[in-house]
Parts: sequence; structure tokens; C-alpha cells
Amino acid sequence: MLPIILTVIAAVGVGVASERRAGVFAHRARMFVLRAMLWVLVPFVVYVNIARLHLTVDAGLSIAIALAVIAVCGVLAWRAARGPLALARPSAGAAIICTIQSNTGYLGLPLCAALFTHAQLTQAVAYDALITLPTFLFASYAIGALFGHAADLRARERMQAVLARNPVLLAVIAGLLVPRAWAPHALVTPSRVAIFALLPLGFYVVGVTLADEAQEGALAIPPPLTPPVAVVGALRMALPPLALLAASAAIDVPAPFFLLAAMPVGINTVVVAHSTGLDLRLASTSIAWTTAVALAAIAVLAAVGVL
Repeated sequence: MLPIILTVIAAVGVGVASERRAGVFAHRARMFVLRAMLWVLVPFVVYVNIARLHLTVDAGLSIAIALAVIAVCGVLAWRAARGPLALARPSAGAAIICTIQSNTGYLGLPLCAALFTHAQLTQAVAYDALITLPTFLFASYAIGALFGHAADLRARERMQAVLARNPVLLAVIAGLLVPRAWAPHALVTPSRVAIFALLPLGFYVVGVTLADEAQEGALAIPPPLTPPVAVVGALRMALPPLALLAASAAIDVPAPFFLLAAMPVGINTVVVAHSTGLDLRLASTSIAWTTAVALAAIAVLAAVGVL
């Protein structure tokens, strides 16, 4: 686990340093990396693993339970934001999308590739494709349209554009439809390599994005741990894995699902916040704090031999 932690820290550091020293270049590099992941790496990983996936009834039930729990967490975030936290609508919307959107792609899948067998890794890819992707494409933009400063029409147009030009979604559909033979075993190792490549590339993007938000005043360094951020972190990282743990008393929940359910806030929350007018400060601070907590937890679990 130490190489993964060091890779994350180094990639974030490179992203922050490049944004501060060469902002224009860093922004271009971030766009290139995002496009490379969106159009090449992630579709390849998703297609190979979904096509080779054997989804059991218990795994399907586990995905349904995880989706339901994430929806409940979103409602709880909304109730807390509009109740005791007394947040304005853009901040409430940011709290909701940070609660339901997790970093299963850049951090979760590389961790699963390091810890689990290939059969379990295909289940992890299914979790990412069937839970995180729809949450980002549908729920997050819908919430942005309802709570953000930007016009509802703009948010809907943005969501439609993402749906119309999303190769990951096409890869999911193709992987579900084609026979297993169309994803031969020879592609398994390259897909694992691609998953590990997502780790430094994804966290380079995180570093550039967080440094950019800090430059614009949307993220303080160090970021304050405010009550809204604490609530988001608890709902995002604690409740979903606990719910799956409770469900495991009745069904066989795949082991990677517990890890993926506890992942920190995803970087795509900033993308949604930018395009729909949600609270960027809350989104950026939630990413920073939950990612730091996740890395610290991984380090502790690795030190005691759990991971």
C-alpha cells in the first residue's frame, strides 16, 4: 500500500506545483490527461472487465443496496444542509453531490487491483460503472440544476452533452451486450496496467484542480474542517460501507464493494459545481479532507496488516 500512498501524494504534489509555476501549461496538461482517461483508459478498462464479468445475484443485490444507501445519504445531506447546518441552496447542492459522488475510479480501482483477484476486480469495475457513473451523469447534474446559480436549461444541456459524448457509457453498454469471447484473456493484463495508470494521472488532475481552486479563492490552504465538511465526510465514507456490512449478514457482498463504498469525494464534484453554479469552496474542501482521511486510513490499515 505504501507505493500507492506515495504515488497519490507525489501526483497531487506535481499537479499543485505545475499549476502554480505554469498555470496555462498545467491547465492544458490537465485537459489532455482528462481526455486520455475519458476516451482511452477508462473505456478500455470498463469494456474488458464488464464483458468478462459474471455478476451473481448477491452482487446484483449488493449494487442495488449500495445505490439505495447512496440515495438515502443524499437525502440526509439535504436535510442536514437545510436544517441544522442552515446552508444556502448552492452550498446545500454541493453537500449533496459530494455525499453521493465518490472517487472509485482514480483511487478505488487501483486499490482493488492491488488487493484483489481479477474476478474480484471485475466486480469492482462493475460497481464503478453501474453506481458511480450513473450517479455522476444523472443525479449530480440534476441536483446542480435544482440547487445551482446556473440556469436549469444550462445544466440540462450540460448533462445531455455528457450523455451524448461519453465513451465510458458506450463501453458499459458494449461490455454488457458482447459475448465474453470478444474480450479475450490477453486483454486482462493490459486492463490492470491501465487501472494502475489511472492513479497518478487522476491525482495529477486532482492536484491541478485543487491548486486552481486555491488560486481563485475557492479553497483555503490548509482547508478548514467545517461542520458541513464533517457531515459530508461521515455520510460519504462511513454510512455506505456500514450498510453493506449489515447487508452481508444476509447476502454475499463482494469484498471490493466495502472498499469502494468508503472512497472519498470524487473530483467530478468540482466539474458539476463549476458548470451548475454550486458552492466550489465546499466541494473543493470536501475533496481535500476526505482524500486525506482515506489516505491516512489506508496507511494505518496497511501498517497493522489489514491491507
